[in-house]
Amino acid sequence: MAKTVKAGVVASGVTATASGTGPMNVSYERKGEFAVVVALNCSACRGVATVTAAGRMSPFGRAAAPLRGSFLMDVFKNDPVKQTFIVDAQGSWTVTLQSWNDLPTVSGAQSGTGPAVLFFSDDVSRLKVDFRPAKAGESFSGRAFTTSDKPLLFGESGAFSKTFEVDLPGVLAIQTNGTWTVTPVS
Repeated sequence: MAKTVKAGVVASGVTATASGTGPMNVSYERKGEFAVVVALNCSACRGVATVTAAGRMSPFGRAAAPLRGSFLMDVFKNDPVKQTFIVDAQGSWTVTLQSWNDLPTVSGAQSGTGPAVLFFSDDVSRLKVDFRPAKAGESFSGRAFTTSDKPLLFGESGAFSKTFEVDLPGVLAIQTNGTWTVTPVS
């Protein structure tokens, strides 16, 4: 994966994009203090698509292709402003990078399949998750960044319906290949 494509600068109100075919590095520069949402359009891909970085023990996200999904990067305050990540995919793809502050807010029950990043405006203390795996052994992993300033990691393997203590409003990053519904509850 020696080839690198430059996406450019990500800033408040400014998105960056890059496209490629096959496995490739993507570099960008973040201007400001925020996490970066990586939206991958790999609808022309085959196999499994992975978004990761050199030296990571686990990827930012991995899902069966073809897919359109979002992943979260730069969640720590001391993350470098110049970053490179890897898109490991078979086929043509495009990534769009933006500040999580620029995500449109959502409210109420949200449903989808595969990885996603959602910015909930609901002011509640719990989040109900209904999950159906795409195949046996798959899991749902949620990572919430909320007003409590304490990120919360939660989830389970196999099909489930469960309520988790999540202090919204905030951003929820979902990692899975399965189908899910997340519902804010009081």
